[in-house]
Amino acid sequence: MSNSRQKRAARIRMSFTGERYEAALSGISRQFGHGLDSCTAEQRKFRALLALGLFNRGDEGAPPKLWTINTLTWYTIKVSPRWNQLAFIADAPMNVAQYLVPGDEEYLRVPGMRLKGGVFGSAYVLEHVPTGGQLVVTDRPSGKVAGRLSTADLRMLSLDIPLLPEEKHLLAVLPAMADDAQTLLAGIAVRMSMADPARRWATGNWYWDPLERMDHTEVEGYSDPQRRLWGEGDEWEVQWTGYPHVQDVALALTDPVIGVRDAKLSTWRHGYEVTLKDSVLRIRR
Repeated sequence: MSNSRQKRAARIRMSFTGERYEAALSGISRQFGHGLDSCTAEQRKFRALLALGLFNRGDEGAPPKLWTINTLTWYTIKVSPRWNQLAFIADAPMNVAQYLVPGDEEYLRVPGMRLKGGVFGSAYVLEHVPTGGQLVVTDRPSGKVAGRLSTADLRMLSLDIPLLPEEKHLLAVLPAMADDAQTLLAGIAVRMSMADPARRWATGNWYWDPLERMDHTEVEGYSDPQRRLWGEGDEWEVQWTGYPHVQDVALALTDPVIGVRDAKLSTWRHGYEVTLKDSVLRIRR
């Protein structure tokens, strides 16, 4: 992709993601346009695992609800994916990082996540040891980290702390996931705070509707949403109460401009199916 095409792709991407231009440009893929799903195998696996934590909640949630990181879907976070890194751009990066990194065996968060370094109060570089995926949490609109990194934060486990026994157990009980299924689940995670500039769909960080449809009224389950994302191998299913509207997630994953490359959308009796080669994600009403 030429430099001018990359710049154009970045401007199109930011119109959907809400990123600043510099952040969007950092994630543009030379081969596949918007770059939301272009990443290393380690990043793809990490993002899919992150989706399990984000989209399981309440009595109906699958076991990753115990990580309690679903609270982050109530934060205002711009998700900025890059080839070998995922950036969360947030107003309160320390709070967000503490929801992701275990502090001890009582608050395990994402099992295997560790603090690699941070600039106190403004930026945190995190690494998921089992997958090798990396996540940056920062309040800089560019999604970059500026300043001298330190690991001196006793509230978060650092890379020199091996996996705790309970973390190993939480990871061991997760079902196997096909590569294309990982791409679909990762695709939900990186699109959790987006809106179509043509106003056809919006995900709104999963707690509100940026398009303010339904006469600005709250949808059923808004105040105490139930969420379940679970499956095995090539077959996965997600359902929830509250926001976003079900069709919006299906449309975000298959949008002709910003969707997952080669993903196909079809309807089924309970909602929608998004397929990628042999893998399917069923989005239930």
